Order: sequence, then C-alpha cells, then structure tokens
Amino acid sequence: MTALPLRLSDIEFADGSVSHVVLTSTAEPAPEAEVFAAMVVLRDVRGWCAVTWSPRRGEWGPPGGWREEGETVAECVVREVAEEVGLDLDPASLVAIGHEQFEPVSSTGRWPRGGGYLQLYAADWPLVGEDLVAHEDDAVDPEWVDPQEFLARSGRQFWWPLVEAGLHG
Repeated sequence: MTALPLRLSDIEFADGSVSHVVLTSTAEPAPEAEVFAAMVVLRDVRGWCAVTWSPRRGEWGPPGGWREEGETVAECVVREVAEEVGLDLDPASLVAIGHEQFEPVSSTGRWPRGGGYLQLYAADWPLVGEDLVAHEDDAVDPEWVDPQEFLARSGRQFWWPLVEAGLHG
C-alpha cells in the first residue's frame, strides 16, 4: 500500500487537461465549499465493491461525480449512486475516508479554475449485491466485483492509492 498523503505531479486527464493532485486519507471531510465532486467506495456484505465504467474517462471506478448547484456533498454522492448504479443510498451510511485536492496546471479542465477537492466516502450496502442499473450514459455497465477484481480494473489509476487506503481502513 502507498503511503498517504501523496502528491502527484502533472496528472493528464482524458480531456488533455493537467493538474497536480494530492491524495489524502483522512476521516476529516474536505472544506464543503471547496468540494466540486464526490465518490463512494460502496461495499456489500461480502465486501464486494460497486464499480461502473466511465466512457468519458475510459476507466472503471466507484460511483461518483460532479456536484450540482445547491447540493451538499452528501446529496451529490447519493444522487450519483442512484444515477450510476441504481441504488437508494442512505446518506447516514457515508463515512469520509479521504480526498483528492486538485491544483490545476492547465487552464482547461472540469474542476474549478482555482482547483478544489473531490471527496471520497466509504459506505456499506446492507445486502448481498443487488442488481445494479445505470440511469445515465456517463457511467455504464455497473457491477459488483470482489476487491481483487477492483484492483485489476482500477489499480493503475492515479487515484487508486486513496481508494485502496479506504478499502483497508
């Protein structure tokens, strides 16, 4: 497991934008006003994780996405879980496990111009993985996978050390 916090320089994203990213494993939530996106490592009673494919990013990952106007960070994650995997997640089940802090290098990118945070949560689904259904086209083919399969699909992503810390935390 990689030691955190971890500062990653010049991460290039699918749209060609570039940012430095600091991965921090912490139970302390990022400042709410500076959080532009959130995701959740959602595990069922077997310890399997809900994952979804992002056509835009070309990668597998946990459900999550961009915060909408007037939405709290928890509301963002609950909405994204409903859209991307079709589950009605109880916001009380969310536990902050870390965040990604973006420090933009390029003037392009989906994050705010001055940077900001992606908040990472963990949550337990109280059943053996139910059927998952995507309701939006920005995340498709959701499924439950065991931790080893999650590693096989996502372990090379820049954000993996933070998710891995959450899986073992």
